[in-house]
Amino acid sequence: MQNNCVKLAFLSFRRLSSLVAAALVLSGCTTSAPVAMTAPQSNLSRASAVQMAQRTAEAAGGNVFMVAPTGSMKPTLDENSVVAVERVFFAQLRQGDIVIYRSVAGQPIVHRLQAQVQNNWQVLGDNNDAVDRELVTPANLLGRVCAIFYTSPGSQGTAPAALAQR
Repeated sequence: MQNNCVKLAFLSFRRLSSLVAAALVLSGCTTSAPVAMTAPQSNLSRASAVQMAQRTAEAAGGNVFMVAPTGSMKPTLDENSVVAVERVFFAQLRQGDIVIYRSVAGQPIVHRLQAQVQNNWQVLGDNNDAVDRELVTPANLLGRVCAIFYTSPGSQGTAPAALAQR
């Protein structure tokens, strides 16, 4: 009996360790964009990615978003990406972080912090030529991307979509 309990505890710890390791490996939030023009893919289903992202977001006190097919965050994110977003104090944001903010039109937008402007942030999609017209402020910040889960092309999901606008 004790041996079985140890095996179960080890398996649970191994699954948790795998989840945390995957979140850390995929969370490259503050690095510059890779040179490739397609986002990474995996054989992970959208449902599995959403489930893993939900666990990660719950641990970080945040939310889950699927990236809409706009292309502005390629090659870092595309429509096959699911992101876990953590709550963060505005003062903790740093240049290069990928954040989600709510636009004036009410849409969640996922872009990278470019530069500070009068205590707010300019944001830029990795595949865009110009910064967004709107600034990220303490009032419209939804959170910082803390993990990215890449899925197989064409898989479906049910999390809210964050636009990566061009």
